[in-house]
Amino acid sequence: MPKKVRNVCVAGKRTSMRLESAFWDALAEIARREKVTVSALCTRLADELDSLSAGGLSSAVRVYVMEYFRAATPKPEVARCEIAIAAE
Repeated sequence: MPKKVRNVCVAGKRTSMRLESAFWDALAEIARREKVTVSALCTRLADELDSLSAGGLSSAVRVYVMEYFRAATPKPEVARCEIAIAAE
């Protein structure tokens, strides 16, 4: 999947990030849900870069997007399988 380079303001400074289109779309969706701008969200991520265990801001965005939507996804119920034990 080709990556797109876009400019965002992080802490008031313009910077470029290269992300796949799906991540740009997801980042915009999260910003809408959280009622912040993409730049504000990226600034927050840049401030938390060390705690996200990611190398750079682009990687931090990918990790954050994955964790955000993973947390929003309902957990599947674990099916219980009864095991019948044959009596000898």
